[in-house]
Amino acid sequence: MKIHLPIKLLPAVALFAISTVNAQNFQTMPVSSGYTADVIANDVGPATGSTTEDVDGVSFAFVARDFKLTSSSTPITYGLPVNGLINSVAASTPGLSFQLGDLYGNNSLKISSSATGSNSGTLAFVTPVPAFKVYMLSTGGSGTCTVNVTVNFTDNTSQIFSGIAISDWYGGSNYAIQGIGRINRTNNVLEPNSSNPRLYQTALTIDAANQTKPVQSVTVTKVSGTGIANVFAFSADAYTDCVAPTLQPVGTLTSNSAQVLWTIPGSVQAVSYDIYYSTTNTAPTSATAPSHPGVTGNTFTIPSLSPSTVYYYWVRSNCSTATAQSSWSLGGTFTTLCGAVMPSYTNDFSSFPGTCWAAGLSGGSPDTGPTGTTAYWGSGGFLGTGSGGSATINLYSTGRAGWLKTVPFNLSAGSYKVKFDYGVAAYLSTSSSPMGSDDVVQFLASNDGGTTWTTLETWNAANAPTNTSTQYVYTLTGYSSANTVFAFYATDGTVNDAPDYNFYVDNFTVESAQLSTSEVKGEVKKASVHPNPFRDILYISDSREVKSVAVGDASGRTLKTFTGPVKELDLSTLNTGLYFVTIYFKDGSQSTVKTIKK
Repeated sequence: MKIHLPIKLLPAVALFAISTVNAQNFQTMPVSSGYTADVIANDVGPATGSTTEDVDGVSFAFVARDFKLTSSSTPITYGLPVNGLINSVAASTPGLSFQLGDLYGNNSLKISSSATGSNSGTLAFVTPVPAFKVYMLSTGGSGTCTVNVTVNFTDNTSQIFSGIAISDWYGGSNYAIQGIGRINRTNNVLEPNSSNPRLYQTALTIDAANQTKPVQSVTVTKVSGTGIANVFAFSADAYTDCVAPTLQPVGTLTSNSAQVLWTIPGSVQAVSYDIYYSTTNTAPTSATAPSHPGVTGNTFTIPSLSPSTVYYYWVRSNCSTATAQSSWSLGGTFTTLCGAVMPSYTNDFSSFPGTCWAAGLSGGSPDTGPTGTTAYWGSGGFLGTGSGGSATINLYSTGRAGWLKTVPFNLSAGSYKVKFDYGVAAYLSTSSSPMGSDDVVQFLASNDGGTTWTTLETWNAANAPTNTSTQYVYTLTGYSSANTVFAFYATDGTVNDAPDYNFYVDNFTVESAQLSTSEVKGEVKKASVHPNPFRDILYISDSREVKSVAVGDASGRTLKTFTGPVKELDLSTLNTGLYFVTIYFKDGSQSTVKTIKK
């Protein structure tokens, strides 16, 4: 008995994914006063010209991305953002940002000493914000240190957070930004680094009794440690009495609609909801116009969507309380189902199996339809040439029956035909091979989306295909359904025959049945090129009727053109890969051949 490893396929992409974490209303808290040092070199000139102090007590400062020692210096590709806005990379706080102080002025609350009287500083904020949490952006220079943080509210009360550790700027965890580089203020030597220095974020959870109080300022006091504390910014998870919804798994999906659902705590007085969706994963802002405003209830079916398309969506609450409107929820996503395609249509299997095709089907027969989910069809080089670009199934033993099912087609507009290239080659070879005694490959059609099947063509040992590409063409007389599906069914039967081979399918096309000009003139000419694969020169077997030749890549770009009855094509400048050679004949017909450059 012959044994092969099965074709390995990537797992199917999940139909939808949603976040069940409550949305957070992050806001930066710009500082009005309290910074004590400028430790960020920026603009043109020596570091001492744009900084007042170092970060660590041993001459090193940070750099902004616009720093240049002279106007002719090569721009750096690292550093802190020129606009001072740091978007945190911490996974636990998606959407959290910090606003640095002025790069041309003091931008760090720098505390070197732990001695009483010289170990404290206060940052006051431009606009006091009530908060569920406050986030501190800081780092330690030349070591770690410990600070106490006092959050001061506008009613003159405060909340103290004791023993807050600040990591050294090298190698710590829970960082908001890393790899910002540094500069020696004494000699202007830059030190780029992809992972250091780092600025860290620390979450300070406000007590429930204080959450409605606007935060007016924060006092930081160094209490221990050899490191120098540098506090750069604060941000808030702003308090609101109108909570953003929590998205639930998507409900009913069709090819052009999706049912989205959400929940909110019963204590929230929401009167309606706004929904925003897009094909890009860019979160809406408070100024973004919703796609569907004023929705009542906790579910909505988004209409007029495109088939087999990935969408992203967000929901926010409209409340009767003082806050009136929540922030947008964390984003969800879904993919609409496949819809019927209106021909003309071609699948060249450059991406297997193709959008809305199904390869993970097995078992059964044309009478019953598939009964299992094993994937026997996979991607392979057509007739054994190359490593991809066609659909193939390996038949070598017993007990396997594989299905390859197409996207549904809407054939209600007229008369169509289906065509594709096919052939058989020995396993891991371009050589010919017979089919097994009870092996069967069938091409099927269904007018009802795959419930019942009709056999259009059968290949077996008596009429086995060769290892030369052959085109199958069938005029779809009587097929006018808006939900027509085709399938390739292959089984190696119950007899363990000697033949070990692959059946290949390529260039699956559904198009108008009306004959083209070249087809009216006579039989379509077929191109023949060699060797295939090739290295630098590709030869055309018979160039007498050739008018011109175009060579393109898998994306459809034309890379080379040749005029006249050329016999050899110099393709030495092309990279290794798959190419399509289209030969245009003098009678107006054309033929395309796949070829591989080694």
